[in-house]
Amino acid sequence: MAYTSGRLFAGQASLTTVAAAISSSSSNIREAIIQSDPTNTTNVLIGNATSQYIVLTPGQAITIPVISLSLIYAKMASSTGTVNWLGRD
Repeated sequence: MAYTSGRLFAGQASLTTVAAAISSSSSNIREAIIQSDPTNTTNVLIGNATSQYIVLTPGQAITIPVISLSLIYAKMASSTGTVNWLGRD
């Protein structure tokens, strides 16, 4: 696969116990690293709009090939918290 840009995007998303899409200013993200912020006190759950089964403990990260961050949904197991992300187009 040829990459035309190579731009790197970074951001954070605040989470609650309700699943929400991780969004960005770029809709052309081809790969994303999602990290449960190390200061979180509970786990982050990652998945799609209907199911979030992947569990990230505080500080843990996952790399996901994707076409848009809006396809990745996240929520906290309890309380509130943050995910950090890096993406490239």
